Amino acid sequence: MKDIKRFYKDIKNIKYGWHDKDGKVHTKISGNNFIKEFRMQKVKNIKKSNYAICWEMCELERNYFKKRKIKHKVIFVLSREDNKYYCHTFLVFKPHKHYYYFEGSWDKYKGIHKYNSLEEILEFFKNNFSDFIGKKKYDKNKIYFYEYKKPRFIKKCNPFYFFCMHSKKINY
Repeated sequence: MKDIKRFYKDIKNIKYGWHDKDGKVHTKISGNNFIKEFRMQKVKNIKKSNYAICWEMCELERNYFKKRKIKHKVIFVLSREDNKYYCHTFLVFKPHKHYYYFEGSWDKYKGIHKYNSLEEILEFFKNNFSDFIGKKKYDKNKIYFYEYKKPRFIKKCNPFYFFCMHSKKINY
């Protein structure tokens, strides 16, 4: 765990932001602009740019855990509210008896959080996703979880959504 905590400390100051097709950094997501203009950066560029969204952070984290052969999953959480889609990605790992939720992107919950099961982590998301979508009332039954593998050659928003929504659905 010491090495994982050191890794977290190394990346915790990466700011939330996305790069458009011209390489310009944006610190807020604004609907169609993000969907049309977003370009996923390569993992090796994340620390240099010091800006990333959750998908990119998860790939940085995935690389770290994979190289160290630490059992992990990357999860895409999706909420459908008012004909809008809200999503987030996060990494879960289980080095021994407990599960850990590793958050490198969502400021309010950044850190390494210990749970007894994957179900507890998913329940945490169902109960707190309002913090992410900015709505106090939402339907917890419209939150879906997918475990996804490393995407290949996906640089744009909609293909990433499609890839994740056609990955392994976690029935919870």
